[in-house]
Amino acid sequence: MSSKNTEPSVKPAVEGFFRNTLRSLRTGENPVHVAAAAAGFVIATGVALASGQSATSEVTVAWASPLYFIFAWPLMCLVIYVMARAYPVRAWRWTLSMMLGQVFSSIFFGAGPMMPVAILFVTLLSVPQFYVGSLGSKAGLKRIEQSNSSH
Repeated sequence: MSSKNTEPSVKPAVEGFFRNTLRSLRTGENPVHVAAAAAGFVIATGVALASGQSATSEVTVAWASPLYFIFAWPLMCLVIYVMARAYPVRAWRWTLSMMLGQVFSSIFFGAGPMMPVAILFVTLLSVPQFYVGSLGSKAGLKRIEQSNSSH
């Protein structure tokens, strides 16, 4: 029998993770992720507080309020459009970060045990944001293309 270890090494995967993380830090994209997540958290939390929800109320998520659909949805779409236009490459990531910010807001209000449902529901609610983000990304790429062709 051979004394060699036949199990695959995790070292290449770990090294790849750190290499990708360092590359991400050098590109300066992490602040965009943080800003998108913070926007999702702040907007969802603001709606939850404005609608009178608290950790002791029966409904502990922002999307249970009409204010979410009247105020928060359009505001998050606007934020995503601006971010995707400014940073158009793989802009779906900003919507994903914003979506997770909303999930953390629901956890903040005590809906932690319902996290899988919250993730699923917020994903469905984020479909318009993904669409608006794609429009912003196209506009941003077009802007970059025009500025490159004029130089």
